[in-house]
Amino acid sequence: MSKQEAYLKTIKLAKEKLAGINLDSRYANLGLPNPQNGKLNFRAFGIDMSIDENFDIIEAKSGKPAKLGDHIIILHYLLYDGPLEPTGQLITFRDLPGGQFYWNPFLSRSINPLISQIGNDIELLRKRLNKFDWKPATGGDLAVTIHAVGKIDATLVYHLGDDEFQPAANIMFDSCIKKVFNTEDVAWLAGRICLALLY
Repeated sequence: MSKQEAYLKTIKLAKEKLAGINLDSRYANLGLPNPQNGKLNFRAFGIDMSIDENFDIIEAKSGKPAKLGDHIIILHYLLYDGPLEPTGQLITFRDLPGGQFYWNPFLSRSINPLISQIGNDIELLRKRLNKFDWKPATGGDLAVTIHAVGKIDATLVYHLGDDEFQPAANIMFDSCIKKVFNTEDVAWLAGRICLALLY
C-alpha cells in the first residue's frame, strides 16, 4: 500500500467514525467556533480552512482540498471527546508511547532537514515562520510556539551553532497532546511544521 493509499484509508475511517457523532458539544472544548451555514471555518497550520458536512476540508484561499495529512490531523482532532486544556508542561516526541524507539526516524522527518536547511540563518527561519500563526517562547537563540489546530501548538526551540557545536533544534508539545493524537500523528504534525519551514 502506498503512502497516499494509507492516508486515504485513514481519512475514510475517521470520516466514518465522525459521521455517527453529534459534534455540537465538542467545538467549544476543542477551541473551535460553531459551524455556520453547514461549514466549520477555522485556522490550522496558518491557513484558513473550512470543513463541510461530509468532513471534506478545503483551504479557503485556494479553494483546493487541504493536504491529506492535514485532513488526518484535523479529523483525528475532531474525534477527541473529553476535556482538553493545555497543562503548561512541555514534552518531546521521546515522551510519547514508542517515541524513544522511533526517535531517529522522527528526527530524519522533522528536525534534521530543518537544521540542514537553516544552519545559522536565524533571520531566514524567522521569515519563514510567518507561514504560521506563532508567538514568542523561551529558550535557545529563537523559540516560538506555533499554532497547529484548535488548542494544539508546537514549540520550536532553535540553537545557533559555533566553532564547537553544530546548530541544534527541538520541537516540543504541551503534554495534553497525548490525549488527542497517537505517536504517528504527532510525528506527522512535527514534520508538517518543520518541512514547511524549508521553503
